[in-house]
Amino acid sequence: MRIPATLLPVTLAVLTLTFMLTACGSSATKTVVVTEPTIAPAQSSTNATKQGGGAGAKTTSGTRTTRATPTTAATTTETTPTSGATTTTALSPTSTVHLTNFRSPTGNIGCVILDGTARCDIAKRLWKPPTRPAACPREVDFGQGVEVDSSGEGHLVCAGDTALDPTATPLAYGDGSVEGSFTCVSAITGMTCINRADRHGFFISRESYRIF
Repeated sequence: MRIPATLLPVTLAVLTLTFMLTACGSSATKTVVVTEPTIAPAQSSTNATKQGGGAGAKTTSGTRTTRATPTTAATTTETTPTSGATTTTALSPTSTVHLTNFRSPTGNIGCVILDGTARCDIAKRLWKPPTRPAACPREVDFGQGVEVDSSGEGHLVCAGDTALDPTATPLAYGDGSVEGSFTCVSAITGMTCINRADRHGFFISRESYRIF
């Protein structure tokens, strides 16, 4: 085989290198393979896939997406119900007594049923009455309690006296006092009085009041 003159120097160099390796005791040719790592494209959270179904499935690595949790607007409640709220559910006391003067078991509410009126005053409360009406004189108190007459809706008290009497008989929770057409029922949530003739009355407690 004839070697072209242009390749002769290269051929001689290869032969010389082979001869030197053989002389040094090398019996085999070593091949070094250089591999370049491949870079996988980044995955977005929307394209991330799960390996295997079920509760223990793992999500492939990728961009993490944080979801904002929507907030719920705080609900504001009024502590003082407005006039006109209706409560016409019949009162059903567990037992009935006939008292014209009584109080709640805590003594915070005192009530009187007398002369065609049911009235309850409260000593400590978290609500405030509305603006004093012009018909209520400045010389007396206003809003210290609520009452209902023989006809018409309940209303706030405008008077210079009080229905609070620490010596009055406690009306146990669940019991009711019946006098004439009025029924007042004591409960942990407050005191409710109603005129059974026209279904008007009121509810009063430390937290709120309601007239209907």
